[in-house]
Amino acid sequence: MTRRRGPRPLALVAFAAAVAAVPWVVAHHPASPSIDATPIEARLDDAPARAAEDPLVGLWSAHDPGVAGTPVRFYYFHGDGHGLYRYGRVGATNTNSFDYELHGDELELRFRKTGARHRVRIAVEQGEHVRTLVLEHDPRAGGRQRYAQARATPVEHGVAAAGVPGRMWIDHGRFDTGGEGFTLYQLRGAGIDGRGTGWFHRGDFDDWTTESLTYRIAGDAIELEFAAGDRHTTTFTYQPGEPAVLELREDPRDFWHPHRFRDGGPSFGMLTPARTAALDAASPW
Repeated sequence: MTRRRGPRPLALVAFAAAVAAVPWVVAHHPASPSIDATPIEARLDDAPARAAEDPLVGLWSAHDPGVAGTPVRFYYFHGDGHGLYRYGRVGATNTNSFDYELHGDELELRFRKTGARHRVRIAVEQGEHVRTLVLEHDPRAGGRQRYAQARATPVEHGVAAAGVPGRMWIDHGRFDTGGEGFTLYQLRGAGIDGRGTGWFHRGDFDDWTTESLTYRIAGDAIELEFAAGDRHTTTFTYQPGEPAVLELREDPRDFWHPHRFRDGGPSFGMLTPARTAALDAASPW
């Protein structure tokens, strides 16, 4: 994506992880009057305490973990007033970020992309082996829905060494016509044979799609196999620096056009406002 001249990007604060082999982000946008408007930096300082007091923190899934092609639908609450709704099938999903507040037995949701607001009556049921979140009228799936708790703690990001594997490679920019967008290859660390797993994301920090992939690096060639079954091999160049730059000679998700990406760090959690501003200032084109 060629970066166009336009307004400076909004500050972004992202949280990410891989639960059931699916990553996510939460981006920061100005809060609405009915959502906690405390500056994000202050809320981050108090995040552990807030998360400990939040009965919804963690991941609540409508489906058991499955193999490629099985359904995915979950709500994730980070514990700081931000969360994610993800749906699709293992290997190909869509993600919506939201702000939330809990008022007794009512959950207030504001989806960031559309601004749609919902107040939903909820209940948390404690079973013998699992807790269940019940939404009396699910604003996304419709009707009364049940989600089993698959994780009871916030997801934190880790650290990885420099290089092509173990990093996020992002092309992000603002459009003169309005809005922003990114394409992003997220590569987990490779094994001794150069093989690894990862994801390809496309969208913006409020709404994006994800494809899972496997890859293999041999010399200056990278082989990419996507969940849909298509496999592509292309050469690449890696330029160390701050930020480092990865160029795919033929990007299979950009119609085999040359495509340059900047090093976004080991996970979405590293995309702080300062990091995002630095990446945009260092556009590789």
